[in-house]
Amino acid sequence: MCQRRMMRAARFHGAGRPLQIEEVPYPSAEAGEVVIRVAACGVCGSDLHFLEGMPVPAGLPVTLGHEPAGLVESVGANVTEWFPGDRVALHLANGCGTCRVCQAGQPNCCPHLVAVGLHIDGAFAEAVRVPAGCLVRVPADVSLAAAAVATDGVATPFHALKCRARLQRGERVAVIGVGGVGGHAVRLAGVLGAGQVVAVDRSPVALDRALRGGATDTLLVKADEDPALRIREVTDGGADLVLECVGVPETLAAGVRALRPGGRLIAVGVGMMPPQIDLPQAFFSLTELAVIGTFGSHREDVEEVLRLEASGRIDIESSISHRISLDEVPEGLEMLRTKKGDPQRIVVEMPVD
Repeated sequence: MCQRRMMRAARFHGAGRPLQIEEVPYPSAEAGEVVIRVAACGVCGSDLHFLEGMPVPAGLPVTLGHEPAGLVESVGANVTEWFPGDRVALHLANGCGTCRVCQAGQPNCCPHLVAVGLHIDGAFAEAVRVPAGCLVRVPADVSLAAAAVATDGVATPFHALKCRARLQRGERVAVIGVGGVGGHAVRLAGVLGAGQVVAVDRSPVALDRALRGGATDTLLVKADEDPALRIREVTDGGADLVLECVGVPETLAAGVRALRPGGRLIAVGVGMMPPQIDLPQAFFSLTELAVIGTFGSHREDVEEVLRLEASGRIDIESSISHRISLDEVPEGLEMLRTKKGDPQRIVVEMPVD
């Protein structure tokens, strides 16, 4: 594989402005870093949030894209685990490893977090430079496109269910919003032992996918409908666990109201508006409700998701509804925003020969 002085990348210049495909310098690996030739990168709702005005920690302009997989192209000094040609995916966030948060086992919440596409240039590009500690090896029988989706779209709900919710076998789970992340949450909940998995969405297409992905029940809700009562009815008194995968105050509040006493709501969706849970504090105390945040995943979560894909227990490949080129990234984000074509997971694919 030959190095080139310049490469193409989808650059973000500010809210309300489309990404621009530009020529930028080709990255080179410094000490502790690796350059990956990008084969695939998932298009995520978080990328959309930036276009809508959510601040980008890296500053502007920046290359977005935080769900890549590809081939190691070059390594910097002190990198001994990775070699050119290795098939790798990228764990979203690399904590410092030494602060109290990292030492407590939550590197994804590290105050010194370095995440590709958020804090440094991302992978809507022909190549990306990353800290070597971000890399995860991709099994030979997992496609690089599926591995790209696994890094966030699947590892995030896996982390939410296993690490944050501590899902117990037989529990009744409701997933509000079964698009890209929520659709995988449905399948993973069943794999992890849920006794009932209720998929809740406004899209019949999304609910049909969720049913084929393992949902035991589906609830089609109207735009102005509160799904809490229907979730309580179908779960016989309330869900043990609700995953909110939309990221808006109304669905978060509905998720809390859908819980049984002692139930947990996991806030998976990323939204910028304050939650509006219209319940008295005494209700939380008397019924021991819990609202728990979750962000991204741990490296071990990504590794386990890839093992599940390799073993056939989940099917990430089939969740890829649209495959686009680097030139089509702006159109892919618009597709995600408007839901035109009912996208589930959109993946940017690039040749790596």
